[in-house]
Amino acid sequence: MKVTKEQAQQNRQALLDAAAALFKERGIDGTGVADICQQAGLTQGALYKHFSDKQDLAAQALAYGFEQGFGRVKQASEKSEHAMATFLDSYLNPQVRDDMTRGCPLVSTACDAGRQSEAVSRSFSDGFAELRAGIEAALPPSADPQQRQALASTLVAALVGAMAISRGVVKSDPALADEVLQQVRAVVEGLSAKP
Repeated sequence: MKVTKEQAQQNRQALLDAAAALFKERGIDGTGVADICQQAGLTQGALYKHFSDKQDLAAQALAYGFEQGFGRVKQASEKSEHAMATFLDSYLNPQVRDDMTRGCPLVSTACDAGRQSEAVSRSFSDGFAELRAGIEAALPPSADPQQRQALASTLVAALVGAMAISRGVVKSDPALADEVLQQVRAVVEGLSAKP
């Protein structure tokens, strides 16, 4: 039976959704093609009709994950005069921390991306650059664009690190996990405050 273009697009989307969630939950190396296909309700043959290999799928799933996350944050930010606070509410959220399938792909794939293909690294780089640009846009005006970009890079690193550390300690010390998120949020808000 021939698959219609519409069904093929739905199949591709199901594979991207499954891969994006599973890669965040288990890592790229910890997720097999069979796991992704099972989660999507499709065969491996269907996967290979849309993606050349697991690395191609990983690169596209990361890009898709970044696009989805940034779209939600950007939409919330545009509706608020307090864009940074809205962003921080979303990014440093304990419920997001506790659900490994949610949140920023930078957090869940930071170390993993370095062990993958150039295409995966490119998707990771693009996601970092977009997040940095979004944070940079929310910073107070500065006479030195390089300093402003450096601050945005530092803030992205702090946010990603805070969420990764919070996830790493939450099972053994939930109070410390919450404290890390609160402390980093306070510092980021202080550094990004408009004068």
